[in-house]
Amino acid sequence: MKKIKLVFVLNNFLIGGVEKFLLDLIENFNRERFDIRIVTISGSGPLYEKYKNLNLPIFSSGFPYNPSSVIKKIIWWICAPYNITRLSLFIKKEKADIVISSMYKADIFSLFLPKKTKTVSIQHDIAKINPLFRLLKIIALKRTDQIIAISESAKNFLGDYFSIKPSKIKVIFNGINFEKFLRFQKRDSDWIPLFGVVARLEKIKGHFYLLKALKKLKENGKFPKFLFIGDGKERKKIELFLKTNDLKNVKMIGAKKEIDDIMKKIDIFVLPSLSEGLGISLIEALTSKKLIIASDVGGIKEIIKKNTTGLLTKPSDSKDIYKAINWVLENKDEAIEMRNFSFEWISKNRNLFDIKKTAEKYSKIFEELLI
Repeated sequence: MKKIKLVFVLNNFLIGGVEKFLLDLIENFNRERFDIRIVTISGSGPLYEKYKNLNLPIFSSGFPYNPSSVIKKIIWWICAPYNITRLSLFIKKEKADIVISSMYKADIFSLFLPKKTKTVSIQHDIAKINPLFRLLKIIALKRTDQIIAISESAKNFLGDYFSIKPSKIKVIFNGINFEKFLRFQKRDSDWIPLFGVVARLEKIKGHFYLLKALKKLKENGKFPKFLFIGDGKERKKIELFLKTNDLKNVKMIGAKKEIDDIMKKIDIFVLPSLSEGLGISLIEALTSKKLIIASDVGGIKEIIKKNTTGLLTKPSDSKDIYKAINWVLENKDEAIEMRNFSFEWISKNRNLFDIKKTAEKYSKIFEELLI
């Protein structure tokens, strides 16, 4: 049987939920069934070596897109037509059966592919973009053969914001390496509690609402230990807030290729996002048997049921976050019981989130697309 040639188009190899998910997804495809290539349109990144270890051909546009550097951003856009032409020629030369894109720049790139090329778009975000990119993405998504949304909320957003018909969208939750994260459970007797946040340091992740809650906790004589894992534009502002308010109980870890040691340590996982398709770190935390405090938004509320599989807080509401953290600090036994129940829930629903099952679902879609 002839192998199906897949080309995955990524923005880059930065440390993010999308990049980590695609890395695990590609690793779990049947190599006897699929011949895989990887393309980036915005340069490389810290995860390049991990992708390289997949022993698959990688083609990059070379020059990195850097939104924090005005000069590099301008140069990238000037070079964009040249890079798009190079990437299009590469895919044409490879005679790809299916091109799979993730994130809006990769989606827009699909507009420049040969019309006969089958395309699949994986939609992760529930975030509005500037009008020009929105228009280009609408055109791209309408031309796409199959769209995969990572949650029902992401699917609904595609319909409301990009006017995509529901019949064109299939929902497949992001998967993780279940066995790996099962190793990071802690015994009830080891409860500290230690809180952890794993998210890019961007406004949309809501860190400052959490910081305001921590400030109020300190004013009331409570000093829960917190780890902030991630990097981004807001890092300096966050560090200044911590210094100004003397929040020495918060430790900034920075971005990490692997969060194994973090998941081994923390007891409570906090995700104060203002918008979220379905954070992969949330699934990792549940599988690692952590209590969840998260915003009542997007795909989060499809998994976390209030006061059952975790604590949901109003988005952009530091008082609600304060109440949730304070409840955990004052109700140890109930908090541990909730954590244990949420672990039982995700264990029963493992097939929805195990990367091996996820890869099988994607494989089926790719095969059906070529019938």
